[in-house]
Amino acid sequence: MNNVKFLKSILLVLLLVNVATISFLWFTKPPKPNLQGSAKGFFAHELSFSAKQEQQFEALQTAFQEQRESLRQSNRETHDAFFDLLQNPKVDSATVKKAADEIVKIKEKEELAIFYHFQKVRAICDATQKPKFDKIVKEAAKMMGPRQHEGHGPPPPPPGMGDGQGPPPRR
Repeated sequence: MNNVKFLKSILLVLLLVNVATISFLWFTKPPKPNLQGSAKGFFAHELSFSAKQEQQFEALQTAFQEQRESLRQSNRETHDAFFDLLQNPKVDSATVKKAADEIVKIKEKEELAIFYHFQKVRAICDATQKPKFDKIVKEAAKMMGPRQHEGHGPPPPPPGMGDGQGPPPRR
């Protein structure tokens, strides 16, 4: 009988500790970072921007965000049109290729927009800030670039797909 009371009290303590831990984790979530202002703050801090440079950067950032949003919208619409082709059982491969090329063109515009944006940001840097800027951009490019490690990247296409031979024969 004494053993049962001891086990019940241990169980009650463990239950209270679990509830307290979950409550603590639930109510003390860190705030989500403000991604809109993070680039401005990061560059201003890391490169020690002057007030004038901060204003120039903010103008560049606003224009870049607008351009990027426009390209994202085009990307969504183009992808929708591309996958709408699936509804047409008689769609020819030239039409599919043309639609895929449109997606690639938008991706190219996105990459060029990023490049030219950073080129403009670098132009507002002074001679002492440019080496630091170059280092930051190089590190960011490494993090965002394709992974060259073995075992990473997209899986190979299923047999018969993407090799121009069509699906494998049925058995």
